[in-house]
Amino acid sequence: MNEKTEPKTWQRVADGIWRRGNSGTLFERPKIANRWTFRSLNTKSIKQAKDELARRVTKRMTGSEPTATVKPTVVTTGQVIRCYEQDGYPDRHKQPRQGRTLDAEKQKCKILMKFWEHILTDNITLALCDRYHEWRKKNVTRGTGNRSVDMELTTLSNAFLWACRKELVRTNPMVMHRPRYRPSKSIRHCREFIPHDAEELHRIAAMLFSDSSAEAVGWQMLFEAYTGLRTGEALQMRVDAKPYNPGWITPDGKSLCVHRSKGQESVNPFVYIHEGLAAWLAAHREWKDRRYPDSPWFFPNYRKPDEKPSDVSALSSSLRRRRGKIGRKITSHAMRAYYVTVRRSHGIPDNQIAYEIGHTSAGVTLAAVYGGVPPHWLVGDGPKMTWLPAGQPAWRRIWNEHGEKIIPPDMLESKTALPVVPLLSASPAALPHPVHNTGVAGACPHPTPTPCNEFCPV
Repeated sequence: MNEKTEPKTWQRVADGIWRRGNSGTLFERPKIANRWTFRSLNTKSIKQAKDELARRVTKRMTGSEPTATVKPTVVTTGQVIRCYEQDGYPDRHKQPRQGRTLDAEKQKCKILMKFWEHILTDNITLALCDRYHEWRKKNVTRGTGNRSVDMELTTLSNAFLWACRKELVRTNPMVMHRPRYRPSKSIRHCREFIPHDAEELHRIAAMLFSDSSAEAVGWQMLFEAYTGLRTGEALQMRVDAKPYNPGWITPDGKSLCVHRSKGQESVNPFVYIHEGLAAWLAAHREWKDRRYPDSPWFFPNYRKPDEKPSDVSALSSSLRRRRGKIGRKITSHAMRAYYVTVRRSHGIPDNQIAYEIGHTSAGVTLAAVYGGVPPHWLVGDGPKMTWLPAGQPAWRRIWNEHGEKIIPPDMLESKTALPVVPLLSASPAALPHPVHNTGVAGACPHPTPTPCNEFCPV
């Protein structure tokens, strides 16, 4: 089509940019197969049209616009999800997902395909998300379904982000149209499910110790409470750790090396060995040498102790089964909140505690997730909660100084015979020191009550 026969409805609004009548959509005018034609720039903004025109001209001049990568005129959400699946569910850093996160993404994509497969990407609106919410609630087996929908729409947004990178679509419609169906006021944080004090913490641990299949998770619960580590971080700990690997103790005996998750690997890869953790390490070493001497893990798997650590959900399941006997809900992740609470009770500021547990928010996350504290705690007038109970620690309530079992009748939960374990002392004098991997316990001085560094509790 040449200039003389050009319809009068076309108006030139800028160099190389045209508008047709009152539609508002802007077009370019390339020459294809020796004929001038019009192609939509997919925008009504002159500024965006100029940017898009420059991008297309550059691609044509460099020859980097192969016909195989031209975006199809009609793209369905199903194509977007399948592209995400075929490339291995990559994360925002273009890295493949692994473990439980990968399994969760696969499951959510299967659910999303049942509703979104044939829906055009251009037709996604807030009202359509609401219809998905109503449809999904009819298929939820537990709860209201609000949280499930939020997580599934997050996965859909991940799929669109990847499709943008693959030039399958131009924009991610979920950025503007994704709602949140679970109100923040309905969220219950882990601080609601922590033990009240060291007495209750060790009472619950003694319940777990009384069952031979739950011994390892009993030690795990105490360890998480004493370090503030997440379950996934705690299960990486090894007794044969090499220097600067999870489970290694520094030569001065004051720090334990850990590997943090959720992209926080470089944030404080150590936890301080305070009085309670020192006692725990000494007792745990004696227990493990008798119960699982050949396992390299801090918390061996009950069924395959030499092959892998305890299951990631084992502690949560054990606490859930014993909820009636405990008297209320206690969770594994709440042990992280317990650590924060104890440190706060000593007047330690939130920014330091945040660094100790691997946060980079300078204490902002602590205030949002773990709540505030009484004002007098901030000036060092808190209750100064202890790591160890006033009486015997949990391990001494199950095994006496002669290595004999002393399980109270109200704690007996398993008929499986427990091994005879020698005295598990509450003293940290025999702290294990695997720095040289010799198997010989290293000496560790008992922590002094005065701060020896910025991580030392007062």
